[in-house]
Amino acid sequence: KVSTTADLYYEYNGNQPASARNVLRNFDDKDNQFAFSYYELAFEQVPTETRRLGFRTDIGFGPTATWVASSDPDGGSLKYLQQGYISVLAPVGRGLQIDAGKFNTPIGAEPTEAAYNWNYSRSLLFAWAGPYYHVGVRAALPVSETVTVTGFLLNGWNNAQDNNRGKTGAAQVSWRVSPSFTLSQTWMGGPEGRDGVAGWRTLHDTVATWTVNPKLSLMANVDIGRDTVAGRTAAWQGVAAYARVTLRPSWSIAPRFDIFEDRDALMTGTAQTIRALTLTSEHRLVTGLSLRVEYRRDWSTEDVFEYHASQFRPQQNTILAGFTYAIATP
Repeated sequence: KVSTTADLYYEYNGNQPASARNVLRNFDDKDNQFAFSYYELAFEQVPTETRRLGFRTDIGFGPTATWVASSDPDGGSLKYLQQGYISVLAPVGRGLQIDAGKFNTPIGAEPTEAAYNWNYSRSLLFAWAGPYYHVGVRAALPVSETVTVTGFLLNGWNNAQDNNRGKTGAAQVSWRVSPSFTLSQTWMGGPEGRDGVAGWRTLHDTVATWTVNPKLSLMANVDIGRDTVAGRTAAWQGVAAYARVTLRPSWSIAPRFDIFEDRDALMTGTAQTIRALTLTSEHRLVTGLSLRVEYRRDWSTEDVFEYHASQFRPQQNTILAGFTYAIATP
């Protein structure tokens, strides 16, 4: 299977920041300019009972790839390889699939690619609550027709090269409660400080998705994180609620509300609670190509949003027009 995605956007920030950057955004951070975000080409061979060896390779270019790898201790040597792993389907139970290499995080409700999201901009939880990717091994086993359990052994958060001698572990349970409702619970824990620094980071992630009817879908994401820094516990947590309403075959509306509390300034650098309200109107132009028009308001308990030159306010409002493209072989 071969698939490709791409996206670009124009965004205007009512604060008119002198730096031309949208504060607390990750992939849509440029203000008042046309900006290319990401291009990806992916190849996948899913392992089966008759061909038990498979692979996946996602090659991506653009500012998104640079952002995702910006904190990696190896300097981002694998930033153009979003995913790259070998898969083996072992004859255990209903089929134990083992993947080894680099892969996207199991944390959160949103993928990296804009085309696969309901909104163009990413939620506060996607940007600040958890990691983007991992290097390591994972093993997924369906224990019934509706429940799959997955275990992970990883270098850490966003670590192609580990920054310490410890390893991070994770466990996930995915349950298809009904044909229209799915629930996923993930726990992740391990030392994330540089080598020799004591500390243990944990994250609890819950995602629920409900297809109410063919025209309405709902989704929710909850993250609760803790880390030990200099002998003290730092906490962060957040909730995101999504909806998608299909008004016509070529037109849908997707509101999202999220709130993120960075109590001890570990994730954003400021002790604050941030809220964001997003409304996205998606218009499918031709097969694979969509135009998304999006309004978003971010507001914080602190003056963190740049306003003109050398000033800061507790809120920012943005308007965005983005094109997304995605197509795949059958």
